[in-house]
Amino acid sequence: MLDNIVEKCAGNSICIVEEFKLRLDEGYSPTQDEVKYVSALLGESTKKVEVLKSKYIDVFTRLVEKNCSYVGDESLCIYTWNPKIPVRYFPVSLDATGTVLHFSKSQVSLVAYPAHRSYDLESGGVEVPDPEKVRVVEVTSRVDGYQITFYFNNLLKRWVPATRYVLHNMRYVRNRLVEEDLANIINPYAAVADHIAWSRGLYERIKDMVGWTFTFVLKAPEPAILKPNVELYSYEDFKLYLINAREPGGRLLTTEESSQLVRWESVPVEKIEVGSASKLKELVNTWSADIYVRSRFLRFASRDPVRPYVVEVRSKLYENAVLVKYSSDPKSLIVLASHGLGGEGVKLLTDYRDVRAVGREICELYQELRDIVSQLLSSAVIEEIMRDLKLSRDLFGELEKARRSGGLDRFTRKLSLAVSSENIYETRDKLRALVEELKRRSRSHQELSKQF
Repeated sequence: MLDNIVEKCAGNSICIVEEFKLRLDEGYSPTQDEVKYVSALLGESTKKVEVLKSKYIDVFTRLVEKNCSYVGDESLCIYTWNPKIPVRYFPVSLDATGTVLHFSKSQVSLVAYPAHRSYDLESGGVEVPDPEKVRVVEVTSRVDGYQITFYFNNLLKRWVPATRYVLHNMRYVRNRLVEEDLANIINPYAAVADHIAWSRGLYERIKDMVGWTFTFVLKAPEPAILKPNVELYSYEDFKLYLINAREPGGRLLTTEESSQLVRWESVPVEKIEVGSASKLKELVNTWSADIYVRSRFLRFASRDPVRPYVVEVRSKLYENAVLVKYSSDPKSLIVLASHGLGGEGVKLLTDYRDVRAVGREICELYQELRDIVSQLLSSAVIEEIMRDLKLSRDLFGELEKARRSGGLDRFTRKLSLAVSSENIYETRDKLRALVEELKRRSRSHQELSKQF
């Protein structure tokens, strides 16, 4: 029984669990090994059927969101991890990225199996294989946009797009899910993707590939991290990049293989040799401070063709760079300056009136403040000013840490951010005042010490 289900579901864990649960409800008596296998997909291995059923309810009511659209006695359901809950790594969570199932007459069919979830290096506890033992097959750059899945819809007899969270005939309005007839495309992201697919010949290229799933990213004029209103733009303002294709049998192609197959522009594939752990560590450090690319994905050679092991390396500074570019955010500029990227940050600022000149002055003031703090780190002057400014008690703790460990950059950054505002001009003035006051009090203390 279980082997047939796994093959039918092309290895998709959500499909396997749903089909197995359906058979249990119909009275099927599973073996303990079958229960153990399916329960492991839910993140907790057990041989007890009742424990499996309890875990099923917990996962599919609390951890995974399931949105369904009904047509008579049939339904299409899309599965996504609950964005309000930190991601955990087990097979169902890995596949909860927009998997779409078709339910009909006590049958479950897999109709869309988009790219599975990668392991986020920032989440902690993520295993990174040694490239000398497990080869890095491909490195790709993340395009800051919205996931779009194209699959063939048997109910509509046509290819349709879905997002990671909802089907084409669904959308959220003020956090409320709105659904229309399955024939209607009301999701704004799906509508844009559908228009591009028609107008640029994508549907023509994949018309004979029923059973395949294609995962794309839709790039808007502004980065998705800013959550722009995509309905304010025209279709021509968007770009659609291919991430990868998945065969009907479940095998996930690399980005390069997928692009060659469909003859469509993909997300950037970086031609980098990652042949050693030291080289990988060097790259991770570089990518973590990238201000132009949100993250990179490393796909490792894997015996699992369905869910190959993929690690995501996020940039810790990308969001700051975006806020500097699109909002002239002074606090983000300070963060960049504290990492030695003030010059690049100034270039990102809008070239309007004196904004760049003010941004340059903020970076210079930050560096001057750092030099002064370095000289006065063990002095009582800094504490006096912090008390006068009524800064948070946490900052006094940061000062003590800096004195013990020499974490000068961290403390200077937090001190600068504590006196900053959302306005670039106000921030410049406040930093200038702080620097001048530190200088004045330092001189006073020096003159007082000379008298004694």
